[in-house]
Amino acid sequence: MCHVYLVAAAQPVTLGQGFNRGGVRLMVRYLALITVLLGPGSLAQPAPGPVPVRVEQVREQAIQRSLPLTGRIYSRHDAALGLTVPGELDWVLEPGTRVVTGQVIAQLDQRPIVLRRQELVHQVEREKVTTEYLNKELARLRRLQADNNASQRLVDESETNRDVSLLQTQSLQARIEQLDDELRRSQLVAPYAGVIAERHKRGGEYARIGDVIARLVDLNNLELRFQVPVVYLSRIEEGDSVRFMPQGGQLLGEKPPQYEALVRAIIPAADINSQTFEVRADLSEQAAASMVAGQLVNVSVEISGNTPVLQIPRDAIVLRSEGGYVFRIDEDDRAGQVWVEVGEGADDWVSVSGALKAGDWVAIRGVERLQDGQTVQRQR
Repeated sequence: MCHVYLVAAAQPVTLGQGFNRGGVRLMVRYLALITVLLGPGSLAQPAPGPVPVRVEQVREQAIQRSLPLTGRIYSRHDAALGLTVPGELDWVLEPGTRVVTGQVIAQLDQRPIVLRRQELVHQVEREKVTTEYLNKELARLRRLQADNNASQRLVDESETNRDVSLLQTQSLQARIEQLDDELRRSQLVAPYAGVIAERHKRGGEYARIGDVIARLVDLNNLELRFQVPVVYLSRIEEGDSVRFMPQGGQLLGEKPPQYEALVRAIIPAADINSQTFEVRADLSEQAAASMVAGQLVNVSVEISGNTPVLQIPRDAIVLRSEGGYVFRIDEDDRAGQVWVEVGEGADDWVSVSGALKAGDWVAIRGVERLQDGQTVQRQR
């Protein structure tokens, strides 16, 4: 390090006096000495180096937007079950009871039906006795007719009575079958395996035809249902994958797990009030084992545009009152200012139009220090 010490002049200069020649020469010598000691490089400014910036490539593809929706888990088999015959209920299973296919859920008091059936059975037996007697009488008259001791009218009348008795027996047997069917329908049988979710009537109550007795929910066949605005009808197809997570976990300070479901059915009928259509999706095995029917979930649907567009990261855009611009980095690592028009975006990317093409490099970090034409040092 150089230390320069200035020595004061022997004769100070006052305001009323000018510099004499000796003083001027002395000052010039001092300045020359300072220049020699400091060197010419100490008076010049150092040239600025490359500015470090992070860069990203411009891409061209359709906009992928994540559409947040609310959905609900449903059972594919969820039915309110009732009886098709009236009567007094004998018993109904408790809510929460798990049943298998074909198991009886509720049953009417069957005694009135059983008694009517027994009465008809007795009538059938009596009619069979009558038919047997008429068969014997008909055989006797035919023998007499052969000996010309009985008229044809008597034979025909006896045969008619026998046929009527046979028809009466068949009619009684049909009525017995009807009562057997009533006995069968007096029991409410589970059409599928599940759990009794609700019990609307209890034993001792009178059930009319069509009254709901119990609600049966299948716990194994679950599906996701959610409503989508009709403007996105052309953006969703069967087989698409959607992500969802249960609601409420964040209230406990937990991060809810994320599951997947595959779109199985699209119902292209819009609701008049909400202008949405329904989508149904099958749950994955992991989701089906963790979810329950009726549970609310947050659904995320990836919506892709129909036309590929240029996209850049949002951080690359410098917004001004007159518009926005980016810094394109060329092959010589020089930044060039390019004005762009910003369009719609998704997540961290946004569509733009301007003098850019797919594959160009743009600065996304350090743009606030950049100037047009400045050299940069790329970082990724």
